[in-house]
Amino acid sequence: MKKKIILTILASIFFAFLIYKITYHEEMNFLAIGDGLSLGLTAYNVKGYSYNDYLKDYFEENTILREYIADFASVDETSKSLLTKITNNEILENNNLTIQQAISKAKIITISIGMDELNNLKNLKTKNINNYLENVDKILKIIRNINKNKIIITSLYETNKLSSSLTNKINNELNTIASKYHVTYLDISNVASNPKYYMLKDNYYLNYQGHYQICELIKEVI
Repeated sequence: MKKKIILTILASIFFAFLIYKITYHEEMNFLAIGDGLSLGLTAYNVKGYSYNDYLKDYFEENTILREYIADFASVDETSKSLLTKITNNEILENNNLTIQQAISKAKIITISIGMDELNNLKNLKTKNINNYLENVDKILKIIRNINKNKIIITSLYETNKLSSSLTNKINNELNTIASKYHVTYLDISNVASNPKYYMLKDNYYLNYQGHYQICELIKEVI
């Protein structure tokens, strides 16, 4: 009788632990950094719903989000300014959080950089592209040294300033750099090539539908 009681208790503990393991979700920090694309900037220079916002919603729905940090992202951010921001360990005035602290605590980091930088130049030269790629290399190296978790960097895509051949060339280099630091390179060019994902034909910012599709791509790699 005593043996049955002990077995029943042990079985109850086992099943309780099993249910806990199945239903428990560890909460995580999610950090989004980069330029206007990371903020969902629209063709009318207004922040819209970005792929990061959709991803944040997805994490909240699955009760795994502790904190979403997008305050370090900036419209017209360049690779140089982002590198400086990380190197100087920029601090948020509202909560004294530094960018390196945010990087170290994040379970997932998304990065979109280059679209503003390269499209805002009046005369895009090889030197500009090389500087951009060198800065990205330095950025990913620093971030990877601080954080060993999931890091995702989005590709560039064709615009009025960036031809298909040039974009492919830059993206190939970007992919190589990402692989070097075990960072996930996310090709979003197929999404960006669809005309229905734009508000204005002559503006490279995607609409909310395009951002939703990017979020779906990210969900596949995480």
